[in-house]
Amino acid sequence: MEQSFRTPSRYFLTTSGGAGVNTDRRCSHGKPAVSFHLFSQLAGVDEDIAFLLPTCAAAPLFGAALAHLEACEGQAAADEFMTEMLAARDEAARILAARATQDQATKSACCEASVRTAGREHTCGRSAATAN
Repeated sequence: MEQSFRTPSRYFLTTSGGAGVNTDRRCSHGKPAVSFHLFSQLAGVDEDIAFLLPTCAAAPLFGAALAHLEACEGQAAADEFMTEMLAARDEAARILAARATQDQATKSACCEASVRTAGREHTCGRSAATAN
């Protein structure tokens, strides 16, 4: 990725957001894209934007951002950023694992009531005693 800087046409100051992976929009190398959905709430104006960044471009981009942070704010700031990024990765992994467990429970349940009540109630005609 070529590293250069030009002044953007406008700034979008992100106040919250989310991330994921998009496997439907792969780059020419066949790699998935990292997806970002960013929100901005400033001066009474709500905006949002979603963009896809192929993973082959994400690593150089994040690496360049880290280098700029280190050059401007020092090694301690870069180290703190990396620590925060790794902690966020660990938290996201925990959330994804919990979601996968919930999804599996949903797929194996006999009815929606069973999912919502951990098998104590059923709308499918089964009783909690016969469901186990």
